[in-house]
Amino acid sequence: MVVCAEEEKEKLLLENKSLSTENDCLKNLFKEGMTPNQFSKMLNGVNSQQINHYLAAKNWLYNESKSGNNLRWRVAATARDKYLTEKQNEISPHGANSFISYRPVLLRKGAQRLYDQYLANKLPMKKNWNGLHTHDKIIQIVA
Repeated sequence: MVVCAEEEKEKLLLENKSLSTENDCLKNLFKEGMTPNQFSKMLNGVNSQQINHYLAAKNWLYNESKSGNNLRWRVAATARDKYLTEKQNEISPHGANSFISYRPVLLRKGAQRLYDQYLANKLPMKKNWNGLHTHDKIIQIVA
């Protein structure tokens, strides 16, 4: 009984250390107001050009363009205020009507979810990815 308790304690300590390391990595990567593309560029091996298509497949984003030729990403209702939000910018070109541009912005919970999917190898990865889940170049050289 005592041996089982000691093993359980060691297992929980390892899990706690792993979670604290993951939390520290996330704190260093995520900044308020980042887009999903900006966040994914900080993750080693993630294909940041495909991240919005991946999020569209997960129903986090949708393409507002009626023709489908232009990509104008908007936040879907399933992810709004939970994982993502939108920032509006009014653009007033000279000699033309002004319009509103929307930019998806990642929230902390969304960044945590993306980071978990990154660690589970579910994000679109580059073909030449080295398999390491770190963006620290010093650690990559040592490994």
